[in-house]
Order: sequence, then structure tokens, then C-alpha cells
Amino acid sequence: MKPGNVMASVMFAIAVNAVLVSSAHAYIDPGTGTMMLQIAGALIASALFYLRSIRLWIAGKLGLGRGPEPAVQRTDREGSRADQPDGD
Repeated sequence: MKPGNVMASVMFAIAVNAVLVSSAHAYIDPGTGTMMLQIAGALIASALFYLRSIRLWIAGKLGLGRGPEPAVQRTDREGSRADQPDGD
């Protein structure tokens, strides 16, 4: 048999099978269904975090961020401000 004839016969068999098949009653066991839901949830969560990081990166490049960080005043152990000299 020639390769072209074999391929045509296989395609014909698939087409006949697809047309003549009655409705399928599918079943997914609870373990597989739970695993599929967990995978879908993980994909959605990771996509949201990835898109957020891209959005923040673009906002930083365009200068649309939150602005400069506020200056934090440090104090030494006695409670006086470290940036001012003592009055001694």
C-alpha cells in the first residue's frame, strides 16, 4: 500500500468515527478535578503577580511611581535625633 493511501484511509476512518459517535459521558475523579482547579488557580495568581510587576516597572520608567520615599529620622539610644549635635 502506498503512504498516500494509508493516510487517506486513516483520515477517512477518523472522519467516520467522529460522525457516528454518540454523546460521550465523561467523568473526572475528584483527585484529578481538584488538581486541575489548583493548577488553574496557581496560573491565575502567578499571572496577576507577573502583570503587576510589569505595570510597576513601566510606571517606574515613565516616572509615574509613588514619588520619593519620605526621609526617616534616626534616633540614637538616648532618644535624641542623630542628625543634630548635642548641646554640650
